Amino acid sequence: MNSIYDGFQPASGGGWFAGANTEAGFRGSYPDIAGERDLMRLYILKGGPGCGKSTLMRRVGEAAERAGHRAEYWLCGSDPDSLDAVILDGRAALVDGTAPHALDMACPGASSELVDLSQFWDNGILSSAREEIEARAAFKSAEFASAYRWLAAAGRILEDEAVLARRMFLAEKAEGFAGRFVKRLGRPEGHGIAQRRYTHGVTMRGRRRTAGIEGEAEVTYSIEDAWGCARLLLPVIAERMTRAGWDTVLGMLPLSGIIGGIRAGHFAVICGGAGEHVIRMSRFVRSDPEVRGELRLAAKLRESCVSEAEAHLSRASREHFVLEEIYRGAMDFRAKERYEKKLTAWILDTLGRA
Repeated sequence: MNSIYDGFQPASGGGWFAGANTEAGFRGSYPDIAGERDLMRLYILKGGPGCGKSTLMRRVGEAAERAGHRAEYWLCGSDPDSLDAVILDGRAALVDGTAPHALDMACPGASSELVDLSQFWDNGILSSAREEIEARAAFKSAEFASAYRWLAAAGRILEDEAVLARRMFLAEKAEGFAGRFVKRLGRPEGHGIAQRRYTHGVTMRGRRRTAGIEGEAEVTYSIEDAWGCARLLLPVIAERMTRAGWDTVLGMLPLSGIIGGIRAGHFAVICGGAGEHVIRMSRFVRSDPEVRGELRLAAKLRESCVSEAEAHLSRASREHFVLEEIYRGAMDFRAKERYEKKLTAWILDTLGRA
């Protein structure tokens, strides 16, 4: 049986996705990770595909790290090889403010400013390619819309899978285990605050998974999924951790609000990965051949829906990457790099003075 946690390949270059393609369309996390009121300074990057927004963010982040600052890299939920945001010391942020994660300045000049990369492209070159740009952008948009319909179908099937899995899930036994497990972790670190972050994505490059949950953990527990019931155990453990006073980060899948992993202090609990300690989910599942047969069918249908969504996103990617090449051909990257150096120096000076 295909687990919802199967098929995700490692993503590199960041610990979290800043957004995700979901059954309800694209969902971003900017209000939680880069809220203007919570930052000293917010830099919103605008520009077309291929004009170097992601490269600029990564270079600024790397320069900040060399200067002794902390940088968090947030991946694009549609293209995991690109960045959507970089957070510096939790005080300043650079974010991609173009569609589908459009973002406007709340207090222009006072706490936010626009980084307009369109100043470095040749309008004449782009105007001459207008028909092609419009056609490819329309095709890309249509493919994304189709992908969202297939993801919506997968989400509905996942709801049915959860109903079926609960018929086999030994909830009381799982509650008892979760209580003992959390108690073994020792004294809680924090105030019982839970944060949700996307660690899994259905992207233009296929299914990807970050190492945000287990990346910095010293001890990792891995759950062996059984009949889709791991998705029922993880919320029980998370709730117990929060109730005990642990601050937790919940790694989320982009479908049905499913938890893919939990980090609390230096501990991590993951599903669909390798850990030093294994939690065997079969302990909390009773045998029911009839339900298992229904789950097999549901999982097969759900997997087909997600695969269809991936196929549409793959076709969208071909148009997207051609659009990137068109815009790259219109860019004056030397001028952009000169501007980038000045912007980096300004950001580092601002961080140093704060």
